[in-house]
Amino acid sequence: MNKNILYNTKFWRIFGENFPSPFIRINREGIILYKNQHFETLIHSECLNLYAFIDVECIEKITEYMTYSKENKSILSHTIKIKKSTNEIFYFIYFFIPLEDNSFGLLFINNTNANNEIMMLNNIINTAPDPIFVKNDQHQFMYVNQAFSESLGMPATHILGKSDTDFFPKTESDIFYKVDRKTFKTEKTTINEETFTSKMGVRTISTKKSVFRTLAGHKILVGVIRDVTELNNARECLKKHARELKRQVDLRARQLQIKHTDLESVVEKLKNLNSDLDCFAHICCHELREPLRTICAFSTLILDEYEQGDISDISNFLRIIHQCASKMDELIHSILKYSTNGLRTNSMSLFSTNELMIDVLNMLLTQIEEKKAVVNFSDLPHIYADRFQILQLFQNLINNSIKFCKTTTPPIITICAYQKNRFIEFHVTDNGIGIAKKYHKEIFLPFKKFHKRTEGSSYGIGLSLCKKIIENHGGSIRMSSQEDVGTTFRFSLPTETFI
Repeated sequence: MNKNILYNTKFWRIFGENFPSPFIRINREGIILYKNQHFETLIHSECLNLYAFIDVECIEKITEYMTYSKENKSILSHTIKIKKSTNEIFYFIYFFIPLEDNSFGLLFINNTNANNEIMMLNNIINTAPDPIFVKNDQHQFMYVNQAFSESLGMPATHILGKSDTDFFPKTESDIFYKVDRKTFKTEKTTINEETFTSKMGVRTISTKKSVFRTLAGHKILVGVIRDVTELNNARECLKKHARELKRQVDLRARQLQIKHTDLESVVEKLKNLNSDLDCFAHICCHELREPLRTICAFSTLILDEYEQGDISDISNFLRIIHQCASKMDELIHSILKYSTNGLRTNSMSLFSTNELMIDVLNMLLTQIEEKKAVVNFSDLPHIYADRFQILQLFQNLINNSIKFCKTTTPPIITICAYQKNRFIEFHVTDNGIGIAKKYHKEIFLPFKKFHKRTEGSSYGIGLSLCKKIIENHGGSIRMSSQEDVGTTFRFSLPTETFI
């Protein structure tokens, strides 16, 4: 067939009269210049304008085809929606033919199965809960489903043929246009989260956009919108709750760790106390057994000699027994004194250490004058502590320094205090006989004697009491000493107990 015949007006009029399908010829205004009998049978209307009974979207497509087909001399095809006089809706496939007299021929193919499928597809799309739209490459809406129309609060006829700028704020429409253009260019499916101003207000949407081509080769963009506002709100709420839960878990974990550390510290202290108690019990038993054995031995001797009638040595034996009993009494007093100082401080008060030292020196006045001792101190701090225990502490330390002095040199004792980080440290220094290095590790154990016991001396309980008093206040004590040079005791207390 000669190609020019395809665009011959006379050819298509003769073809339309003999072809068993509707055929019309229209001008650019849509006025029907010719229609065959099959078209009149289809429409049952005297209307002479095609645009009166087809959808707006079809009018736009036909207008588009008029320009394109005339310039390219090509026959195009598309689907058209026709409303009959009985208000029945039918879908036809039509072929659009540019004719030589500047008119256009439209040949309609009535495909019942295609009609049913198109109607079914249209019904499915319209019942979908998510908004769906189709745009042409000019970014104009070609189709929207019922959900899309409802989201904007207007019928589809007010949406078709328009673009995003007609319905959305500029910030939103610019983003939609940018994503649409990218999708048209790459022809790759995109999924984007965007804001969408609907009749319900500003919503957060996830839009999936894909590009398809029509039979005529034109690109169209199909978009499916999913409202994710509530989902995002739920996610943010879950994230917030998760962060709060994590914060609470971390806080609880830290609290448990602190309690665990405290518990370990308590357990360690209990172990040390238990060990000290075992040692203390062992030492007490050992120290008490010595005078008891002596008492028992001399009591037996008295009984034996009394039975024999010899009482010449009884008074001497009784004197020894009395000495042993006195020794036991002194020892029991020392044990009681040591054990009661293991109790927590419960008489805390603010007092001057300088004034406390005057009381200590008055209590030790006899020993000081006897040994011609000199005690130096000045500018000692005010402290918040158990005054009676601190008095015992200084009394024991100074008394030791006086007791274990050199025979050739009067004792000189110096007391001072220093701020060290979070602690205040006291120094008590003397020029006495010192303590051998091999005894340094045992110096604070109870009942340990490192010098020959003199008349009126204690049973090695003083330094143990000092250690207990300082530990009761949360501090620590240490000692440095050199034989024939002197000894320095350093004890520290936390600043929390000092002003």
